[in-house]
Amino acid sequence: MWKIAKIIPTIKPRKENSMDPSKYRPICLLNIGGKVLEKLFINRINHHMYKNNLMTDRQFGFTQQKSTTDAAMEAKKFIEPALENRGVVIMTGLDVKGAFDAAFWPSIIAVMTTNNVSIKRRVTKGCPQSSCSRSGFWNVLYSSLLNLDLTSHSKTIAFADDLMILTREDNSHRG
Repeated sequence: MWKIAKIIPTIKPRKENSMDPSKYRPICLLNIGGKVLEKLFINRINHHMYKNNLMTDRQFGFTQQKSTTDAAMEAKKFIEPALENRGVVIMTGLDVKGAFDAAFWPSIIAVMTTNNVSIKRRVTKGCPQSSCSRSGFWNVLYSSLLNLDLTSHSKTIAFADDLMILTREDNSHRG
């Protein structure tokens, strides 16, 4: 019962007149007891991850006391030395399309009721929109990417599912 979500399809902004089924955002209403347990669960996971230094410091989304400004300042701090030495910096920005829809989320049973018809389905991927742990699970998932061992000339910075990959020129050979 704690893992059954009632789905309320809401129309995304500026998509009211679209005939595309993707215009709907499925909002999942979960049982309050289940949400409390889920919150306790993700708090324990986060405590373990931070206590054991398993979480990256390069994720600025879904992280307390960090913002987009902090992410931009981190990028600036990495870029400036190369620019001061007339070096080259390559920056690539990526936005993971449907990031939360692709994340593994086992054991949720979704119930959609419209016009007095109920349909039940087991959800095998995707994070429910109202899940209180979805951002915490995303940070755990994305941490493995952000913790990749890169050269000192490259850096990854993320804000939620937006990823910036920075590579700067090695100016040590310049006179």
